[in-house]
This record gives sequence, structure tokens and C-alpha cells, in this order.
Amino acid sequence: MNKRLVCLLLALLMLTGCQAPIENTSVPAHTLPPAEAKHAAPSGFDGLKHTATVPLFLPSRDGQRLLTEYVTLPLDHSRHSAEAIVQALLNFPGSDQAAPLSDRVTLSLYGPNPVEVTGGVCTVNLAATALQLDVESLHRVSAAITATLCELDDVHYVNLLVADRAVSMDITGHLPLGSQTARPGEELTSLWEQMDARRTPLGEKPADTPVTAVATLYFPLANGSGIVAETRNLTFPGQDPDQLAAGLVTALSAGAQYLSGASPMPDLSTLMSAMPQTTELDDGGRMISVYFHAGLENSLRASGVDMPCLISALTYTLTSFIPSVTSVRIHIGNAPLTSLYSAVHGNLIFQNGLILRQQFASYPMEQVTLYFASGDRLTKVLRPLPYHQAQSLQALLLELIKGPTQAELDAGYEPVLPDGLDESDILGMALEGDTLLVNLSPRCAELLRTQAASWEQVACYSLVNTLCESIGARRMRFFFGGQMAEELGGTLYWGGEFLVNPSLIDQTLG
Repeated sequence: MNKRLVCLLLALLMLTGCQAPIENTSVPAHTLPPAEAKHAAPSGFDGLKHTATVPLFLPSRDGQRLLTEYVTLPLDHSRHSAEAIVQALLNFPGSDQAAPLSDRVTLSLYGPNPVEVTGGVCTVNLAATALQLDVESLHRVSAAITATLCELDDVHYVNLLVADRAVSMDITGHLPLGSQTARPGEELTSLWEQMDARRTPLGEKPADTPVTAVATLYFPLANGSGIVAETRNLTFPGQDPDQLAAGLVTALSAGAQYLSGASPMPDLSTLMSAMPQTTELDDGGRMISVYFHAGLENSLRASGVDMPCLISALTYTLTSFIPSVTSVRIHIGNAPLTSLYSAVHGNLIFQNGLILRQQFASYPMEQVTLYFASGDRLTKVLRPLPYHQAQSLQALLLELIKGPTQAELDAGYEPVLPDGLDESDILGMALEGDTLLVNLSPRCAELLRTQAASWEQVACYSLVNTLCESIGARRMRFFFGGQMAEELGGTLYWGGEFLVNPSLIDQTLG
């Protein structure tokens, strides 16, 4: 038999399994193999910075319509992108097809908080140079800013201010611009004609010209932490500032229609001792005086309304809508209000009784979603945070660390994280693709080990669902002191990636 035939027969025997079985003497494994380290543990929060391509809406060269230009911007997942986008829009130099917002006036943002987002409303505060534009050009700027910002998921309306003043759409300063929303497909000339048709006809009085517009109303939150916005389509019998102010007070009295956590409102109209009055100021601005009976504070206390929050809500509402209002004066009984104390925001002094919008800059809030425990389930809790913190993952994690408020405890919510944690336990965060990386302290791991094993899943998915939902991530990976941990409480494998888990959420209690 030749060697080639012998080799062929041996190969056939091997393929047909004609060999002695090998005994398996290995011991079954009780743990999973170490997870593959796809990502490094984040240190700090630079990993939340990123670049994104965003659409800007600019007027066409002929001024007839809005065109879309795409730009790539540096953004940060811990901050709202609205301010960076508006700044890019103001700075856009134009293109072959699209014109800059203004080719003769330099437009810029105004003040320390030039872009506020609360309740689906973005308020953009431009510097005083915008007043050099004619009203039609200012309307075109507003339309471009509105269309650009309404591309963001959480912005539905836009308010435009100039140096803290609401703008008017007529030269007499009576026609309010109101809160604007995107109007896709409509030409700029058509939008302007619709606005222009609301003006007081020549020879007639603004007080005799009704107007319907969308207004942003600010309502005090029941917990006294601040105010949240809600839009309302309102009709006013005339365009005098006094009439506009009275209509806004009546609308506030009706209370919030869909806001969560807003105070029940008393009838402010019946608490007023006289109609609001407007004073024209030497600098071209206006002051609105609102008169209340001496028992205002007692009436608010009986209704469960925080006095400083009400005054801030009233000030923001009036200055966001009525053209050229720079200050508000609140009379209670026979004297103007000259000071306020808030347990949350501290003392405010109003010189000569003049209340300015910027004095309440810390009051606008945004509702964020947290997941706390109710038994072995997760329940959705809406909690107000200062609007500039609402996008911050660090701020959300700190709220989970703080645990439920007393009111939330009374409602049956339970803490999900152990006592003893603080801001120093958050070592870093980063977003890699659709995976959120969170680096917590070794102390956090040790404290989690002290919790009952039955609580481990609830604690884990409270973090995963809260943080991933906020940032739009699909999954999350934990590190403790820069290292992956395989086991903490014995019921979960912490070395892997955790997908958002809606099945744990109790929808009936959210």
C-alpha cells in the first residue's frame, strides 16, 4: 500500500470520529469571564464635549424665504445647545444663496443669561444694537432665530427680547411680537403681512384695536423653587400696555393648564385694587405698575403660593410680552414693594420699588425626569432644576444622590442610592457612540455593597434610566475608581453594559 493511500485512510478515520472520547475533567465556572474593556474609564467631563452638525435658518438673498445652512459646532452634552446655536446664527457671514441676519447691524447676545429654556419656550435676549433695525427686519431676524431653535426637540416657542425688553412690531410700540413658533413653508413676506395686518389702522387708537397673540405665562412652582413657562393664545381688547397687563394678570389667574408642579393660582384680578398703569420713561422704556390689596400676602399664603415666586412670575410674564417694559412696580396696599426674601433664592432689594427682570434670573426652572423606587419598581418623578442645570448629567446624578424630597417621600417614593455619597463620588462621565460611561468612586462601590441584594437592580437601573434618557444614550457602563467591578451585591454582573430598561418602570405611579 503506498504512502498516499495510507494517509487518505487515516484522514477518513479521523473525520468519522473513530477516536477515543476525551473525558471532561474541568470544574464548571461560577462567574462570567472578565468583560472586554472597550472603553477607558473617564476622568473628568471632557468626554461629554462633542461636535455636531446643526441646521441654521437664514433669509434668502432676496428676503423672500428662509434657507437652511448646515454648520458644525462644538457642543457639550452637559449644557443646552441653544445658546451656541444662536451665537452661530448671529455670526453666520452668509453664502451664495443665504444672507446674514443683518448686513448693516452687528447682532450679539445680551447679559449673563442671554438664552433661557423653560417649559418648551426659549427666550433669546439680543443686545441693544438690534433696535437699529426697522420692524420688518427685526421680524425677519425673529423668524430666523425661531425656525432655527424650533429644530431642537425641547423648544416649541421662542421669545425675542432686546436688552431685556420685549419688542414691538410697530413704530408706536404697541403691537406685541409675542411668542413665535416655526412656520415651515411660509414665505417671510407672507409672515410679515400677517403681522402687519394686526397694527392699529392709521387714525385709530391702539386701545380700540383688539389683538390675538401667543404669550408666555410664567407660573410659580408649588415647592417655592422658582417659575416655569407655559404658552397661551390670548385675545386682548386693545393694544395699550395697560390692557395687555390686565389681560396677562387674568390669564395667570386661570392657572397652569398642563404644567406639572405649578401652584394653584388665586384670582389675582380680584386681589387687585386698581387697573395696571403704564408710565413712559425718559429712556424710552416703560414701567408697569400693578396694584394689589393689602391682604395679598395672606391670600397667597392661604392658596399655598410662594410670594417671591409669584412676583418673579408676574415680572417675567409682563416683561416677556408687553413691548418696551423695563421695570415693574408692585403696590401692596398704599406702599410699593421694596424687598423680598426667599428661602431658596435669598434677599432682593428693589430700589425705589423698581423691579427688574434680571433680578429674578435664578428663578426660571426646567422640569427634569428622575427615577426613584416604589417597592421593587421604578417610578418617574418630575423635579424642577435651574434651567442651566437641566442638561447636566452631574446635576441629575446629584439629585438621585440627594434622594426624594419630603413631599416625594410622603407620596411613597424611596431613595435608590445609599446615604453618604456626594459630588466628590462622581469621578467622570463620557459618551462614546450610544454608550454612556460613568466613573464613580470606590467608596460608592463599597456603599452599594452594603445595600440589600434585592435593591441592587433598582439602584442600577435608576441610574441607567435617568442618565441615559436625559442624554439620549442607549446603554451605560460603570467604572468604580477607574476599574470595572464584576460583583457588588451579588445579583448583577456590573462588568457589562446596561441597556435602558423601561420594563422596571411603574407607569401607573409616574
